[in-house]
Amino acid sequence: MFNPKKDPPQLSFIAQGCELTGDFQFNGDVMISGKILGDIITQGNVVVEAGGEVNGDIQCQDVSITGLVKGTVQCQKLLISSTGLFDGDAYSEKLEVIDGGQFLGQRHRESKHAKN
Repeated sequence: MFNPKKDPPQLSFIAQGCELTGDFQFNGDVMISGKILGDIITQGNVVVEAGGEVNGDIQCQDVSITGLVKGTVQCQKLLISSTGLFDGDAYSEKLEVIDGGQFLGQRHRESKHAKN
C-alpha cells in the first residue's frame, strides 16, 4: 500500500572559480562549472558547463560538454555542444557533436578494458 521513499538523486556541483586537484569518486550526477585536475568516477552523469574544465579521465554514464575536457572518457553517450571541446580518447557507444563543437582525438566503440 505504501511505497518506500526513494532517495532523491544526488548532485555534486563544482562552482565557477573553484579549482580541485586529485582523483574524485561521486555517488550521483556531477555538474562542473569550475576546474578539475584529476580523474572522475561516478555511476551518474557528468556535465561540464561553459567555462568548466576537466583535465583528467572521466568514467560515468553520460557526458555532456559545453566547456573543455582533456583526457580519456568512458561512457554510454558523449555529447559535445556547439561551444564544447573534447581532446582525447572516447570510449562510448554513442557520440553526438553539435555544429560548432570540437572533437579532437579518437573514438572507440568498445570498452577501454575490452579483451580482443
